[in-house]
Amino acid sequence: MNRYLIIAILFVWAVVTARAQQVAISNNLLYDATLTPNIGVDVKVDSTWSVGANFGLNAWDIDKAKNKKWRHLLVAPHVRKFMNFKESMHRYKVGYENGQPVYKDSLRLRRFNYLEGDLIYSHFNVGNTSMPFGLYSGAKNRRLQGDLLALGAKYGYGWILGRDWWIEAEAGIAVGYAWYSEYDCATCGTFYGKNCRIFLLPLLGINVVYIID
Repeated sequence: MNRYLIIAILFVWAVVTARAQQVAISNNLLYDATLTPNIGVDVKVDSTWSVGANFGLNAWDIDKAKNKKWRHLLVAPHVRKFMNFKESMHRYKVGYENGQPVYKDSLRLRRFNYLEGDLIYSHFNVGNTSMPFGLYSGAKNRRLQGDLLALGAKYGYGWILGRDWWIEAEAGIAVGYAWYSEYDCATCGTFYGKNCRIFLLPLLGINVVYIID
């Protein structure tokens, strides 16, 4: 798996250095909840388009004694179309001056939505565990090691909290194809053969984003 990590790091470096006028660095909190560290990189192309990629890496066993694991590397390039920027401002009274009320503007909260297209690749080694959304149901009783490719689409809604921060909520779906080898769950277990399947995968995210301008 180390070679895939090196490829991911080189890809991040290439994206960031290729066009460094504005870069967004993000973390998906829902992906963190699966104990998978992850990072996203987006580079602004113009006022409404950006390109980037998301990366995740889980490189440890859940239970080493039972060979229970959800090891995987995720690399997912994407393109985004931003739409419908909205801005709100609230005023509140802070006191009086010469008998007249004095008001101050609160922090502006800008909102936007976007559409995103994703190309998803993952190398995985999972076994003796139940996968979310019924994905790889065979992994509950066997160890599966292989790769997958998928195409996905998402709708997202974002709130700009300040000059350098925003938060996003997104949801979508991907359709993909996986090819893998099956083994007994035990370490160095019996090889049962190769398999493949087409699958649907929900795409969900709550992203915390930092802007490098």
